[in-house]
Amino acid sequence: MHKKTGELDFELKRSRNIHHYIKANEGEFDDKNFYSLFKAFITESGKTKAKIIADAFVSVPYFYNLLRGEKRPTRDIVVKLSFGLGLSLEDSERLLKTAGYGSFYVRHKRDAILKYALENNYNLTETDEMLGKHGFSIISE
Repeated sequence: MHKKTGELDFELKRSRNIHHYIKANEGEFDDKNFYSLFKAFITESGKTKAKIIADAFVSVPYFYNLLRGEKRPTRDIVVKLSFGLGLSLEDSERLLKTAGYGSFYVRHKRDAILKYALENNYNLTETDEMLGKHGFSIISE
């Protein structure tokens, strides 16, 4: 993938022929589901599964149930995994979307805090502090 999502969106809006658009952008589509993308991010992270589990504050059984595709994660679990994996904001939102959730919405204070934390490489503990200071429940629970 080389084009930003905004570029693809702009091209789609200008396109008069969906078939041409798809053919011209064949290598740009993301056809992975949550579970395959999650596994790919684990590999790309270079972290051990134990380190990801610890950094994401998820239980060992739950993590392995996710790997096997036996559980559907909540939005907060996906966010926790993003922190545990050390994902960028863009990759975090991609993981959210493949799990069936929307990206961060900056008009919601909690989402603005989470987005800020991801963009500025905060860990989950630091993010919990910010959430707590603004009256939100911590995400690591």
